[in-house]
Amino acid sequence: MLTSIENEKVLLNKLKGLVTSIKWSPKETADLFDALLKRFQSKGTDRSHFFLWLMEMLHCMEMNYITPSWTYPDSDKRKTLIELVREDNITDEKLKSCLADDQEKQLDEILEEIRQQRLNQVDEKLLREVRDIVSSVNADLIAHNEGSQRSGLKRDLLKLCQAVEKTHFRPRLTQMVSWCIMTLSDTGRLIQVGTGEGKSCIVAMFAAFRAMRGEKVDIMSSSPVLAERDLLEWKQFYETLKISVGCNTNKQESQLKVCYRCQVVYGTVEQFAGDWLHQHFLRKEIFGQRKFHCAIVDEVDSLMLDKGCHVVYIGSDTPALQHLNPLLASIWATVNQYKKIGTETRVGPKYLFHQVLLKYIAKSQDVKFTILQIAEDTGILANGSVKALRKDLSLLCAKMSSITADQLAEFFREVETTFPSCQFALYRVNSEGAIEELNIRQQKENKEKGEKQRVPLLLSDGGFCQYLYSDEESVLRAAEAEIKCTLHFTPCEVSNDESSCYVPGFLSELVKSKLKVWIENAFHAQTMTKDHEYVIEKHGIVPVDYSCTGVVENFMKWTDGLQQFLEMKHGAKLSDMTAITNYMSLVGLLQKYGHQIFGISGTLGQQQEISTLQKIYEGITTCQIPSFKRRKLFEVEGVVVKDEDKWIDKICDVVTAQTNPTLYRKERAVLLICETINRANVLHEALRDKVPNRRLYINNNMDNTATLSRKLEAGEVFIATNLAGRGTDLKVCDLVNKAGGLFVVQTFLPKNARVEAQAFGRTARQGSPGSAQLILCSEHMSKSLQLLVLMKKLQSLFINITDVKPLYEDLFLLQLILFQKCQSEAVDLSSTLSHILSEDSGSEIKIAKGVRDDLVAQELTSYLESGILKIKKKEELFSYYLGILDDVYKSRNNKPAESELSALNEFWGMWLLKNITENDSFEELKSRLSTDLDMARQKLRDRESPSSNLHHYTLSGNELRKNGHLAASIKMYSKAIQEDHCWAAIAYYNRAFASLTQQDGSQDQNCLDQALQDLLNALKSVDFYCEQMKFTHKYATQQTAEDHADSVTRFESHITARYKVLLFLKANINEAIKKVEKARDMGGNVKAKENVVYFLVPLARLRDHNPDDKHSDPYWLRPTLKYNIHTWILLSDVMLHDHHLAKHSTQTKPKHTHKSLDHYY
Repeated sequence: MLTSIENEKVLLNKLKGLVTSIKWSPKETADLFDALLKRFQSKGTDRSHFFLWLMEMLHCMEMNYITPSWTYPDSDKRKTLIELVREDNITDEKLKSCLADDQEKQLDEILEEIRQQRLNQVDEKLLREVRDIVSSVNADLIAHNEGSQRSGLKRDLLKLCQAVEKTHFRPRLTQMVSWCIMTLSDTGRLIQVGTGEGKSCIVAMFAAFRAMRGEKVDIMSSSPVLAERDLLEWKQFYETLKISVGCNTNKQESQLKVCYRCQVVYGTVEQFAGDWLHQHFLRKEIFGQRKFHCAIVDEVDSLMLDKGCHVVYIGSDTPALQHLNPLLASIWATVNQYKKIGTETRVGPKYLFHQVLLKYIAKSQDVKFTILQIAEDTGILANGSVKALRKDLSLLCAKMSSITADQLAEFFREVETTFPSCQFALYRVNSEGAIEELNIRQQKENKEKGEKQRVPLLLSDGGFCQYLYSDEESVLRAAEAEIKCTLHFTPCEVSNDESSCYVPGFLSELVKSKLKVWIENAFHAQTMTKDHEYVIEKHGIVPVDYSCTGVVENFMKWTDGLQQFLEMKHGAKLSDMTAITNYMSLVGLLQKYGHQIFGISGTLGQQQEISTLQKIYEGITTCQIPSFKRRKLFEVEGVVVKDEDKWIDKICDVVTAQTNPTLYRKERAVLLICETINRANVLHEALRDKVPNRRLYINNNMDNTATLSRKLEAGEVFIATNLAGRGTDLKVCDLVNKAGGLFVVQTFLPKNARVEAQAFGRTARQGSPGSAQLILCSEHMSKSLQLLVLMKKLQSLFINITDVKPLYEDLFLLQLILFQKCQSEAVDLSSTLSHILSEDSGSEIKIAKGVRDDLVAQELTSYLESGILKIKKKEELFSYYLGILDDVYKSRNNKPAESELSALNEFWGMWLLKNITENDSFEELKSRLSTDLDMARQKLRDRESPSSNLHHYTLSGNELRKNGHLAASIKMYSKAIQEDHCWAAIAYYNRAFASLTQQDGSQDQNCLDQALQDLLNALKSVDFYCEQMKFTHKYATQQTAEDHADSVTRFESHITARYKVLLFLKANINEAIKKVEKARDMGGNVKAKENVVYFLVPLARLRDHNPDDKHSDPYWLRPTLKYNIHTWILLSDVMLHDHHLAKHSTQTKPKHTHKSLDHYY
């Protein structure tokens, strides 16, 4: 129950809301208050009822969004609100009825609003044509005329409207106006139609019109769910007009061919782009004769701006990149050794004190023990320790266990005297957890003398030291240097050092060009949060578009190692990196439609965003269509809360206030939109004891049918991410609408004004009332945004330092209380109120929005100057590469060898990874690509690998062997071995069996000896594979070991399964070795027969696998060595035995995946 003073504060806030939210001026608000006060007094009602009476009146105004310009038709004239309030003959109930009365707008009113919109690109001639067409057709619809006398666009529109009316409803005037503006546009047109205003109807009418003209129309939605929903909803409409229509989502290749023969096709932009790639890159006849006649883009701002640089590509194996997994594991393990202390400082791995000093002291045979002798002399090692350590250095850790950081500091001071090249700034962590400097005076003296800067070093008990880093660049350099120390390119001498990482030499250029980017992404993966930037699904780590749509993007993957680092972070199955060999950006796809791009959205954005769109898509124009009824959205002034706990409390207070009844209204329903899944769950839990009826909508991979289908009841809370923003139509019950409609709380600062408008567009739809409010936590904002908001807030406070409004507020509240107690007249209330109200632009919310909008403008400029140019550059290069592929197909009678295509595509993908830079122009890159592709094709003609990839030779050898060219296949296997024997297990293995097959049944001693040697070398190479797989497992799981101590992760299951395949392979090779040895020793022969891959695995393993259990995925049946090898049965004249080997085909069924070309999405 509110106290008297709290009631008066609520009333004052209602009055302030007229100024801040409905754009009444302070004077107009004071005049209105005065009129209401006099109306109340004229009734002679007890003054104690004034608060409740006034709150009901103000709530009614707020509900119906009554502006100063609002008028009501009364007799022969229209009257303003103040004029109605002053009318004695209008009862309070009649007055409320007048405020709630809301008719659909008339045609002239709609056209006038279009005329007044600043961003609309329409002229009077166009508006006159629109008026003529719509007024004629609307008259025919009202009179139920068939319109046989009509011609041209009037006839077409009438036919379309009649079909809509027959299958759905009579189109509104605003929908007919929208259709006319799009139809009368010579070039593309983007129109803004408010949320809930019937966009799908406008799209269907315009698509049908273009189809009636004989054109093919592609309707692009933001999700397959929306595409399928719209097709289902409007299919009968198209059938009425005898227009064929289909949807390209969830279709097989044969179904897609049928779909694209339709006049109108609904679908996602990703599917259209992917099907284009199937047609032009994979040479699948999917589109047939379909042309890019007309594109209609739903939610056009999201697809053209927010996702414009997204890329669609057809996924395929890049087997060579599996060799990078040990390196990625090494990077991940190294990066995780660099820990943050505080907000800015990082510490590196721990080293023993002598290891640090050896880096700065000239190397000599005995210098290590010289350092240890100083340690003994200074007392940090016991007497006689050095003598013992000379015999066994492994005792050092035990002898240092009792050393404190302070003792270690004294030791370093002594070392600096002995070795002047060693100069360290020494620190330790004090009892409060803060970093404390130990040699401040020495540092100051050094600075005064101008000596070189000391190396910062954090000392800890036990004789350990860690380097300190104050900036990101120094951390990156240190991590890169550490990784390079253990990295080796083969072929090379292989050591027994378990910390060595080996990568094939043909990947060396790629590694050198990308290593720093991969390290940066490993650090970035550390900062990313589950249920924020990504979720963990059964099929792996999946990105979330949390900033715009809230959608869990199942077919999206990050590039440049970020995906793999997140998989290591959570112990997920490790995917291989991919070289993208084909792609189509959303911008590139839309530009294929030339000047025939039409779009529709509830939020086109501000001038900067519209200008950006017009620079990308030439000739496109825009128009904002008014709502068919006056919109009644009341935006409560937002608040910024400093810390998260208070932010949660504030949200809970607002929610409970809205879901509970008051003296002047019933319970309302609330929609809470949260930035992340994490925060949605936090607020869902926080409201557990406050609001019993709660729904959660946070993941599109769940079945949300029940959640979305039911109307929101009074007192209910719907908690969601941005999933509940764009495209979601939430229904509320009548009781909620009567109480003021759905109340939307946006709990974060949206990425841009368009995302904000989409969220607020979930309420106040189709003439219904609704309210919305932003409640932000400054801790959730970026550091730069926090700083800019603080600076502008301080400027505002300085300007308002002499503000006397708080004093007038106290006076007004006192006068109001006295008036209600009949101890004062009302003469001073309006005057006092006029001193309080102001159009304040200094609120933190407005400042934050202003700063955000400035940042958006900068991002759009960068989008034009960098993002779009980069995409265009890549697409032009891809177009050039498609031309090369055309030539390859023609020169091979449309049947090029698999190995040739695979090698060329791989070369092209690797070329892109290594060569694309922002500085190079398209002409420079094209020239370089042309030269390099000519060289690559010549090498392929000479049966050479264009990228020196040994596995290319193995694949070529397999093709030759399959075609019966055994001698030529042996040469190919030999080339693979010469290129890099370390990884040539399959080449050795296949050469052995090709040789045995070549001399089938009559092998001489040399043949058997050579085959035996090849099998021994294959065994050695498989051992090398095993060691690198163990390396990957060891280093990738260092961080996750503690988190999953009691369970086996999918990563471990995956690696273990791959390792078992290698063990099966080793067993197979060992059996083969025994068989060849026996044949040689006994003077016999060996026959080789190819067999199926499953013979590699014991039958017991096949029986153990449960095909219905998704978690018992038979990884041991999946390829470990990624190029074609064969399963063989050896038949000797002595005995019969099976010998098996894993088999892999690089021909995988491609599938659509979308991917950001930036290193993270």
